[in-house]
Amino acid sequence: MKSPVFEMSTRPRTQDLSCLILWIVLILMVGVLPLSNFVGHSHWEYIKWVPTAEDFRSPKYLIDIFSDIVGNTALFFPLGYFLSRLLTSSSLSRQLLLAAGIGGTLSLGIEFYQVYCHNRFPSIFDVITNVTGTLIGVHFSLSRKSALPAQQNPTLTPIRPDRTPVP
Repeated sequence: MKSPVFEMSTRPRTQDLSCLILWIVLILMVGVLPLSNFVGHSHWEYIKWVPTAEDFRSPKYLIDIFSDIVGNTALFFPLGYFLSRLLTSSSLSRQLLLAAGIGGTLSLGIEFYQVYCHNRFPSIFDVITNVTGTLIGVHFSLSRKSALPAQQNPTLTPIRPDRTPVP
């Protein structure tokens, strides 16, 4: 009996792994470029730990928050999608936990890097939306799998040794 790990053929798994690696590289590039922003000393004062009431009254801040929500969620969505496609043998809770852990670790690493950059503003809100995007990607992958019709095995007709079909 085949293990559920090998339920997908080698080619799609290889493609999914390649896409996952390329997407992680893209996420890292979006998070750290341009490298000239790195200055080597921290800017902890730029971190927005919790938005204030005044922030929520500012249309500019609300537009920034909205664009962050959309952008970060969209950026991390494929990460969750490809992780879920690769973790076919894992349970739903394990897939969600692993995806949240990988997405969170990647996001925290980028935000920590941005503490040492000019013109970059790390935010715990970014981490939350990145992990959310990753989890939405996992959910989308799983819902897509469940929406596909189950593959049916065709009924095989036995063939006699003399190659005449069985009635």
